[in-house]
Amino acid sequence: MRGLLALASALLVLVSATVPHIHDSALGSHACLACVAAGGEEAAPTSPDVASRAVFAAPLAEVAPEPPVTGAPLGAVPGQSPPAA
Repeated sequence: MRGLLALASALLVLVSATVPHIHDSALGSHACLACVAAGGEEAAPTSPDVASRAVFAAPLAEVAPEPPVTGAPLGAVPGQSPPAA
């Protein structure tokens, strides 16, 4: 009896896997995920683009450096008047 039940369940699984079917649900009808996965194409690797890119170096604009700032700011030294606005 167990052998007959095992054979029947194996046959049921085999038939349900080979026959495409549609599921109706609250979200609409859609194909079974197992059917979609079985009918999909195998992913094929593509060659990456390994060509070197052209690099363009733009010359930098030459700007004269400003003179260095030295000393204390106005008003920071006692006895010195604050800056006039």
